[in-house]
Amino acid sequence: MRQTFSPSGTPALSDDLIEAARALFPDHIDAQEIAGHPNLVKVTTPTRVGRVRRWPAGVTATDVAFTREIMTMARDAGITAVPRLVATPDAPDEPALRIGSRLYDAQLWAPGAAPPRAEAAWPAPEDRVDIPAVLSAAAFAAVIAATARLHETTAAMAGRPEIPAAPLSMLPGAVRQAHGRHLGALRARARREPAIQRWLAPSERLMAAAEPIVLAAIEEQESPPTVLHLGLWPAHILLDGDALVGLLGWERVAAGSPLLDIAQATLRLQGWSDDAVEGALATYAETRVLSPAERRLLPAVAALDAVATTGRLLEQTYAVAETARPPTALRAAIEMMLRSMSALDRNLIAQATVGKSNRTPWRRGPRPTSPREGGKFRVRRR
Repeated sequence: MRQTFSPSGTPALSDDLIEAARALFPDHIDAQEIAGHPNLVKVTTPTRVGRVRRWPAGVTATDVAFTREIMTMARDAGITAVPRLVATPDAPDEPALRIGSRLYDAQLWAPGAAPPRAEAAWPAPEDRVDIPAVLSAAAFAAVIAATARLHETTAAMAGRPEIPAAPLSMLPGAVRQAHGRHLGALRARARREPAIQRWLAPSERLMAAAEPIVLAAIEEQESPPTVLHLGLWPAHILLDGDALVGLLGWERVAAGSPLLDIAQATLRLQGWSDDAVEGALATYAETRVLSPAERRLLPAVAALDAVATTGRLLEQTYAVAETARPPTALRAAIEMMLRSMSALDRNLIAQATVGKSNRTPWRRGPRPTSPREGGKFRVRRR
């Protein structure tokens, strides 16, 4: 049951979120909905501001505990953008508060703001769609550096058998399944939407080119696993100028190849290009070195992720009422992903031409100057 409106006129919260806010912040004086995020609530107390998160149905206390363990480990390793966690006052040793069948936990409110156009309100004003956006070179480098630190810090625990896993071996099949779902949802609109038409043929080419590369790499030797963030969207990046001050979206952490985080971050925070890739790898290598084989594998991993991410954006955009016109930000995000797919298509063609030499499949040039210098798929639950 939902209340109507609070006396101040702001939208009221569901009863379970109100109960969770009171339990996790007993001294709270105000609780507000976060627009477009029905499972989050902002809570104000006399001394601090926090947020309460309602986890999806089916998530276990073990999953929540693992996410909180990784967040704590990352913050202890110096990634100060990770929000500080708040313990349950009446049960500090428990990872989450249980109300009915759902779990709730809390953290302090992170400073900063997401970059412009990090989300699109669609198809209804109260809905939000995560979309890619281009960060400044300095902000992008800060995210990559934090990601490398996360990977370096968690590599030793990635082999634990009980933790969630997103192995690279699952990627081709997961993308094929997602591609089939997207095709089914978009088929009726394909003739009338040029963006869908531009996705169809390249997506087939990218899957055909990338799948053998990924599968061969797995057979030879899959890259050493680490714990991945798997949620590096612009909406989860909080900035103060170019400084990274908040890193959200930790709900999907799982063990897997570090290439997944690097590929997703490059696609979603910069767009795929030679310069973006070289900049990302140069910054990443300052903390954690990738092998030549991993570097050569990166475009294939990115190609598969780009097929699935673009297809999902197209479905979220066009598998709605045919008369509705998507917002400019959402159409621009799709265009950004389609350009990335074209760049990846060229990368994989170049890689096929080069063969199994030690060269990378994109242009090599002088090492880019790091902006920090001078001041600086569905996750499988085991």
